[in-house]
Amino acid sequence: MTAKLDKKDWRILSCLCEDARMSHQQIARKTKTNKNSVTYKIKRLEKKGVISRFFTLVDIEPLGSVFYTILIKLNTEKAKEFINHIKSNDHITVIDKFVGRWNFLIEFVCKDPHTLFDFLRDIKKKFSDVIDTYEVHPNLEVYTIEQLPVELIKKRHTPPPKKKKKRIILDPIEIKLLQELNKNSTTSLIKLGEKIGVTYKTISSKIRKLKREGIITKFTASISLGALGYDVYLITIDLKNLSTTTESSLKNYLYKKKNIRAAFLSAVNQKVFIYLAVKHSLELQDFIENLNNEFGHFIVDQEYLLSSEQIKYDLFPKGVLE
Repeated sequence: MTAKLDKKDWRILSCLCEDARMSHQQIARKTKTNKNSVTYKIKRLEKKGVISRFFTLVDIEPLGSVFYTILIKLNTEKAKEFINHIKSNDHITVIDKFVGRWNFLIEFVCKDPHTLFDFLRDIKKKFSDVIDTYEVHPNLEVYTIEQLPVELIKKRHTPPPKKKKKRIILDPIEIKLLQELNKNSTTSLIKLGEKIGVTYKTISSKIRKLKREGIITKFTASISLGALGYDVYLITIDLKNLSTTTESSLKNYLYKKKNIRAAFLSAVNQKVFIYLAVKHSLELQDFIENLNNEFGHFIVDQEYLLSSEQIKYDLFPKGVLE
């Protein structure tokens, strides 16, 4: 059932997606309401399943890790057995189920590519009769990730310039801190200190450092777009003659568009993955028509899949640094 939200609900969601560590008093000032009302509304949004958790977006590139997108077509009779086997894997961040040519999209993260190879060998050995075919795409660049790309999203003009990122080595306290903030990005400094065994001042200093270094990019909320009445589609675009200029134009175009939950570029070939949230199929049609009008000369093929279930969503699992 679609949750009915008023304007203040949407404003509160927008604040939480922008900075989940914002106090309820700060949110009250921004939304022109009172603190008790904010607390009540957040609890109600959690109860309705609109907010599933609070977590931290971490840039894994400076840590030496890579995301791999795996598209899989299965013998669906045994799909449940396959998913039960993989969903507890510490390197898997996302498992999305789709209606269409591909049954599942899996996001796998690791430092050592042999970890991915071992995973692929394992599933091929155990589920050779289940897996029809699959594709693996290392992610070259993430264009955008938004938890709430609808309704009150602010207009964005241009993406921040991509800079070469120096490699950063985390100390044990920083690793534990990121893991705790991934479990719940709203945990207080005092509680974080108690969990990790350091003072709240050390926690505060470490958070400032990780933000300054660009490791922590945002404290945010995981939003169920389905609970808000949106369907989510995965659109894949195969491109040709993708020059630096054309890619930059495409990146800018996608960054400015509303309703895009995520967009990223494959390193294997010129393929872009786009997660689009829409309430009506006509919105999907309009998006594809406009995209073709802008970049039709470079598009070789395109397809879209309807998301039927998100089985796992954990962007900083234990295996991210292995």
